[in-house]
Amino acid sequence: MLKLGSCSYGVRSLCFFLRHPLFYSTSTSLTNHGNPSSSSSFSISLSNFLVDNLGFSNQQSLSISAKLTKTRKAGETNKAAEFNFFENADSVIQFFKQLGFQQSHIQKIIICEPRYLVSRAHKTLKPKIQLFNDLGMSESDVIQTILRNPIILRQRLGPTIHALKNVLGSDENVVTILKKVTRNLQCTANYFIPNVELLQKYCGISSDTIQKHILRRPNSFIVKTDLLRDTLIKVELQLGIPRDSSMFFYGVNFLLSCGEKNIKDKCEVFKSFGWTQSDIMKLIRLNPLCFTSSEARIKERLGYLMNQMGYKPNYLATQPILFMCSKEKRLLPRHRVLQILQEKGLIRMDYLLSSAVSYSESVFLKRFVLPFEEVHEVYAQLIGSTLDSLNVGRSKSQS
Repeated sequence: MLKLGSCSYGVRSLCFFLRHPLFYSTSTSLTNHGNPSSSSSFSISLSNFLVDNLGFSNQQSLSISAKLTKTRKAGETNKAAEFNFFENADSVIQFFKQLGFQQSHIQKIIICEPRYLVSRAHKTLKPKIQLFNDLGMSESDVIQTILRNPIILRQRLGPTIHALKNVLGSDENVVTILKKVTRNLQCTANYFIPNVELLQKYCGISSDTIQKHILRRPNSFIVKTDLLRDTLIKVELQLGIPRDSSMFFYGVNFLLSCGEKNIKDKCEVFKSFGWTQSDIMKLIRLNPLCFTSSEARIKERLGYLMNQMGYKPNYLATQPILFMCSKEKRLLPRHRVLQILQEKGLIRMDYLLSSAVSYSESVFLKRFVLPFEEVHEVYAQLIGSTLDSLNVGRSKSQS
């Protein structure tokens, strides 16, 4: 758990306060919103503060200063006259440092949300960190969560975390979502609740299954319920994937993550290699994730499988595994091993590459590499390993 001690002020920061006009001049008080010279003085002072205390460049500090000055003019610095701005800003910086944030981390947070500098570290920020602690988040979890979603500490976390827990079932699952989601958490919870109800009614599946899919790809479920409902219908009627299929949720993710134009452009890539619309739809139905790769990656994979290996569209449409695995780490090495073993008559000639690439690494080693010294060196080179590591694997498989 994180230890949240009191913030301390360094000598450098104290000297900075004493030499700044805002520390002793009422003419630059934060309450003088309509005074042009006040705004100008505040902006310059803040820019210098950011350079001195957080190591920002002059250009960065001026940009952040302009944003915060604009906020100040809009009256968003509540009760600003009740505290010295720079003393408070330094307390915020010290607070983040005590949590384990490096200076570069704090820079990223302030660039994204300059208004943290007018937050009250112990009144506003500390209670929200305590909510993270109560969920069992480690120091690294908290840092990762805030860096991924820098505005998170400016949101109403208490009710939102409670709502997420009702949907996701456990503190551990809530932490997983907090570490993945980059959107407003309040909106996330507001979307999750009706969308989970819709999925239960439409698909008739358990909460546990829905939770697994949400945890795997949460952004697919942070959409308006009407859009999700339309997508569910399209997956079933247009893609032809039944709602009780294990691929149904992958079809939902596919349609939500790829726009209509993007899907059309990818279809054109397949057609340029001689695929028919029927071939394409067959592949999508078997595994929609094949279509989530970039156009360039799809084109490169089709070129390898069809031009170099000689596969035809009607066969590839039934083998989504050949599009899902890594070419360098799995396709090339395993194809070469099968090729050598077949040439030497050590395995049957009709053994399929799609079967070989579906095996885990340990199973493939045990069945096709370790028993045949003829392929040890070749396979080790292709996967960037060593003969010693293969021997270690062999001894383990024999024990």
